[in-house]
Amino acid sequence: MEKHKKGTVSELLAMVFFKKNEYIVSKPISDFNEYDLIIDNGSLWRVQVKTVYWDNSKHRYLISLVTSHIRGKGRKPNKKYTQKSFDVLCAVCEPENAIYVIPIKEIIGRRSITLYPTDKPKTVSKIHKDFEHWRLQ
Repeated sequence: MEKHKKGTVSELLAMVFFKKNEYIVSKPISDFNEYDLIIDNGSLWRVQVKTVYWDNSKHRYLISLVTSHIRGKGRKPNKKYTQKSFDVLCAVCEPENAIYVIPIKEIIGRRSITLYPTDKPKTVSKIHKDFEHWRLQ
C-alpha cells in the first residue's frame, strides 16, 4: 500500500509542476492505462509519472521502467514500455524536489534508469546514461 501512496504523491507533484508551467492537466478516469496524465500546451502529451527511489544496495537513485499486469493465478509479469505506451516520462524525486521530463524514445528497451538529483559524478558510467539534462526542476 505504501507504494501506491508514494505514487499518488508523485502524480500530484507532477500535476502541480505542469500547472505552474501553464499546461492544462487532465487525469484519465481509469487507472488501467500506461500513462497517468494528459498535458496540453497546444499539443497533447500522454505522461507516465514515476517515483524516483533510493536503492540502498546500489547507492543511487533509480526509476523502474517496467509495468506489471496481473494475469491468471495472480502472476505479475513485467513488461517494458514501448513507443506507443506514452509520450513523456515524468520522474519525480520528492526528497530532492527534482522533476525530470524525458521523452519515451530516450528510455525504450530499458528496465530502469539511474538519476543524480543530488550530486552527479564527474563521469557517468557508460552503462548509466546521463539523464540530468532532462531535469526541469
